[in-house]
Amino acid sequence: MSIRDDEPLTELRQLELLNLMLKQGQEIRPHRVRGIGIVYTGELTMREDRILSLVRRGFFRIKGHIAFPICPICGDVDLSLNVYCPNCNSQDLLKVDIVVHYECHYADDISAFRRPEGLTCPVCEKTLKVVGVDYGRPGISYKCNNCLNTFQFPLIGFACSKGHMLRLDELALHRSPVLVYEPSEPLRESAAWKVLDLVEVLKSRGYKAEPLALLRGAATRAEYIVDVLIHKSGKRLALLLFNTSIVSPDSIYSPLTLALDLRIPILVLMSKEYAEGIAKFFKLEGNVEQRIRALFPDELVKVVIYENEADMVAKILNVLEKL
Repeated sequence: MSIRDDEPLTELRQLELLNLMLKQGQEIRPHRVRGIGIVYTGELTMREDRILSLVRRGFFRIKGHIAFPICPICGDVDLSLNVYCPNCNSQDLLKVDIVVHYECHYADDISAFRRPEGLTCPVCEKTLKVVGVDYGRPGISYKCNNCLNTFQFPLIGFACSKGHMLRLDELALHRSPVLVYEPSEPLRESAAWKVLDLVEVLKSRGYKAEPLALLRGAATRAEYIVDVLIHKSGKRLALLLFNTSIVSPDSIYSPLTLALDLRIPILVLMSKEYAEGIAKFFKLEGNVEQRIRALFPDELVKVVIYENEADMVAKILNVLEKL
């Protein structure tokens, strides 16, 4: 199955397809496609800029790089190779199989020597019988149809699709990574594959929702990934989804770290199973949801515990309506 990157797929739908079609540890390599640029092809075809955003988010590991020549002026990868006469710079060239008559030193394409009776020198009219004795065959060369100069190697130049003319030594190199599909453990724990339906529900209710948003901390300038970034009335709210039974201290305290560094409120969605794991970790007693909420300042981190997807959506919408 091949999906073109210009089809109306959201990023999460592409991630969903990646998860279905790529195996853990599978390698994908970049290719240059004329008119598109650098793409990664195979079961799923994606432009390089899109796949690199997934690399930054931890879905791929960089194994190595492949270098592509590009225009140093505009960065274009659509390069065409051109050949020129080294004597007059004409591009009207012929590829010729050279014959050299040793006695009179005339050299030309073999077609100029051919006669019905065999090879004959067109200058002195002598018959050429034995190669290496009467004549030589130095091999393929080039002939300019403009100045009639014959040469072994033409000048080589390149032109990008925007018309910039370049010599070989003027080309720049663009290094594209060879990637291995290895979604990191935190991303798998964050239920990245299940965010799509939630995003579509939020959009249907008039909210702007960005899946797997990459944000930079205001204080540390560190990069963070949030499952959904929600916009409402000029305000932003980051949503984190935890639906695993595995509980670690880092995952518990990360919402508060994010809220302080990003300087936006964080809405934490916890499955009942995950909440019970936190309660066990902290040895909490009584009402689990109230006890967990007490771990965070309410103005920075809001905690919602849900039992199923319908319950989760209803509680998210309730929180958003109160903002």
